[in-house]
Amino acid sequence: MQISTTPIQDLYLIDCFIFDDERGQLMKPYSHRAYANLSVNLNFKETWFTKSHKNVIRGMHMQIGEMGAEKLVSVIQGSVLDVVLDTRKQSPTYGLVYEVKLEASKPQALYIPIGCAHGYKVIEEQTITMYMATKVHSAEHDQGVLWNSFGYDWRIKKPIISARDWELPPFK
Repeated sequence: MQISTTPIQDLYLIDCFIFDDERGQLMKPYSHRAYANLSVNLNFKETWFTKSHKNVIRGMHMQIGEMGAEKLVSVIQGSVLDVVLDTRKQSPTYGLVYEVKLEASKPQALYIPIGCAHGYKVIEEQTITMYMATKVHSAEHDQGVLWNSFGYDWRIKKPIISARDWELPPFK
């Protein structure tokens, strides 16, 4: 397992541990020991999966306030173009956008800090994405940024977007 820094402060890209044998493959996106030297919260409280159609854009989401949560995101099946926007006004990387292709065939994960909005464009039909979060979901603290309001080119003409995501406020 290798953990790399990204241009956004406290956002890490993890090359997952992989073990192959005659049965198939084991992928480990999280190991407490591997993260021990980073100043990150490793106390995950919730895990969930999304299954999405090709050309869906999910995002840009985050939890704020007392329920602000770090996330560990990886792709179990298929692939996504994952996008993170730093919305922390005191951060030296405020307003910076980071993108990475996450795909099941090249197991990686993103560790996303509190205050960064997260979303992705689904590249393959029936893509399954796994999230681990350091807080349970709180609708009251669930916030986000309008997916097309921060100058990022999603490289898609007609994305599939939820009504909720269309109603998120623009990035200012």
